[in-house]
Amino acid sequence: MPTPLLPSPAAELAAPVLLIVFNRPQPTRRVLAAVRQARPARLYVAADGPRPHHPTDAARCAETRALVTAGVDWPCVVHTLFRTENLGCGRGPAGAISWFFEQEPEGIILEDDCLPTASFFRFCAELLARYRTDTRLMHISGNNLAREARQPGGSGAESYYFSGQVHSWGWATWRRAWQHFDFDLKLLPELRRRGALPTIYPGWLARQYWLHKFEAVRTGPRPAHVWDYQWHFAVAANGGLSIAPARNLVTNIGFGDDATHTFDPHDQSAHPAAHELAFPLRHPPVVLRDARRDARHFREHLLNRAWATARRRLARLLPAAPAPSAAAASAASATYSQPISALSP
Repeated sequence: MPTPLLPSPAAELAAPVLLIVFNRPQPTRRVLAAVRQARPARLYVAADGPRPHHPTDAARCAETRALVTAGVDWPCVVHTLFRTENLGCGRGPAGAISWFFEQEPEGIILEDDCLPTASFFRFCAELLARYRTDTRLMHISGNNLAREARQPGGSGAESYYFSGQVHSWGWATWRRAWQHFDFDLKLLPELRRRGALPTIYPGWLARQYWLHKFEAVRTGPRPAHVWDYQWHFAVAANGGLSIAPARNLVTNIGFGDDATHTFDPHDQSAHPAAHELAFPLRHPPVVLRDARRDARHFREHLLNRAWATARRRLARLLPAAPAPSAAAASAASATYSQPISALSP
């Protein structure tokens, strides 16, 4: 196996970065350290306001903002969007991304719990440039959560493939694609009326799964507490393709009691940790969705979710395990979590 090459500064300087933060200084510090290694020339930092009924939020939000602004010690233009009101984990990130693309035609998006490898930045920057004018491409993912990504590909293996799946734990896109984002999913009823939904998801199981998720977001509590389902729908409804790396380039370090959607630090879901990717990239010869690969990964996803649900139910029936020692907890916090898909329930 060839030794992965670290990204070249020239490739990364071409892609601005949006870092979305809130009230978690510890994971933010680790993600910022990864951004510092990439040294983007332009960094956008968006922070939602403290929640009014959470007494520790104001101090923790202020600490998080301060460490980010103080931590930029390389030549970089920093733009900030520090909100005084709390928009929540749906409108907050969605508004931050829209703000980012009001300033930039393309770029990389990271949230405060998405820890990238060094090669993630070069991967995104090179593909943003390569597919800049190809409107078939709408999303570049840093994630590959499939079993096949655990092992490096053989000699001559392609560095990425084209997919219909949209994972958003570290990703990149273009303003031309984000303009299709609709937080309220207003297009969904019209597509249903026209009978166009089978075209979006030809497979019955995938269609039932995703349309149930989209409809739950559209008709659920307002404002929605998510934004990534809406982005997945925007890509699918516009016939867009996503790029998935051959190996997983970003891991989620946000599990814990202060997380919004990822509470279970033991939910392994059988997907790989983050790895570096070898350069130069090996590009697929044609721009076509790998439908067979997507179907296999979707089956893996369903099996992983069923297994995780069974484990949680079993855990409720068993005595609680003793709390880990301080040394064990410290060691665990120094390793990558093994998260489930960002779009998982």
